[in-house]
Amino acid sequence: MIARSHESGARVAEQQARDAERMARDMARDAHRNARIRQTAPTEQEQLAIAALEGLMAAPPERALPLLKRVLEGQQTELVKMRALFVLSQIDDDEAQKLLLDLARKPDGALRLEAVRMIGIGGNANSLSALSGIYKSGDSEVRQEVLNAYLIAGRKAEVMQLARDATTEEEASAAIHILGAMGALSELRQLGQLGKHSGELVRAYAIAGDLGSLREMANTAKTPELRVEATRNLGMIGSDEAAQALREIYKSSKDAEVRGAALEGLMIHGDEKGLLEIYRASTDPAEKQVVLRQLTIIGGDAAMEAIDAALQGKTP
Repeated sequence: MIARSHESGARVAEQQARDAERMARDMARDAHRNARIRQTAPTEQEQLAIAALEGLMAAPPERALPLLKRVLEGQQTELVKMRALFVLSQIDDDEAQKLLLDLARKPDGALRLEAVRMIGIGGNANSLSALSGIYKSGDSEVRQEVLNAYLIAGRKAEVMQLARDATTEEEASAAIHILGAMGALSELRQLGQLGKHSGELVRAYAIAGDLGSLREMANTAKTPELRVEATRNLGMIGSDEAAQALREIYKSSKDAEVRGAALEGLMIHGDEKGLLEIYRASTDPAEKQVVLRQLTIIGGDAAMEAIDAALQGKTP
C-alpha cells in the first residue's frame, strides 16, 4: 500500500511536470515571437507608419484596402505589417476578410499566425468558420493559434468539433483545454459521453466543479490511469458531496491504485474528518501509515489527535 502510494504520488508529479512543460513551451513560443517583432522600440519611421494605419480605420473600405494591401505586400517592417493586420480585421468588408484568410493560409509564419489571431479578434462569422480548414492543414503552432482565435471569439461549437475530430491525444487535450477556459461545460460533458476521455478532460471537469461527470469518469474511463486521475481530482471540488464520494470510493473499490487516489483526493480536499474515520477503522498498520501521512500533510486537530494516539499505541 505504501509503495503504491509513492507510485501514485510520482504519477501526480509527472502529470504536473507535463503540464508545466506545455505551459513553458507555449510561453516560450509567445515570448520568442514577441521578441522577434519588438526587439527594439519602434523607430520614428515605424511610429509614423503606425499612426497612418490607425488613420485608415476611419476611411471607407474602398480607400483603405488598397493601401493596406500595399503595406502587407511591401517592404514594411514586421511590426508595421502586424498593425496593418489589426486594421484589416476591423474592416467589415468581404474583400478585407478574403485578404485576411489568404494571409492566414500562406506559409509566412509570423504573419500567418497574426492573421489567424486577427480573425479571432475581428469576429467575422464566415472567416471564423474557414479557420477549421486552416487548422487541419496547419502545423502545431497554427492549430494552437486557431484554437486561441476561437477562444477570443467565443466559438464553442467549432472547438467542440475539433475536439471530436482529434486523431491524437495531444490534439484532443489542446481543444479540451480551450473548452475548459471557455467554461463550456455542456460541450465537455458531451465529449465525456462520446468517450473522448483524457487527462485534460479530467482537469476541466474538476475546475468546473462538475462532480457528476468526474464521478462517472472515475467509474467508466477506458484506462486505469484515467480512472485513478479522475478519482484524485474529485478532491479539487470543494463540496461535502465530493468528500463523501471519495470516502465511498475508498470503501468500495477493490483497486489499490484507485483507493490510493481516493486518499490523495481526501487530502487535497482537506477532509481531515474523513481521513480520521478511515484511520480509526483500519486494522492494517501499513494502511494506517499511509492515512497518517495524508493527515499530517493537512495538519489540524485531527492530525495531532492521530499522531498523539499513534505515539501512545492507541486508537484516536
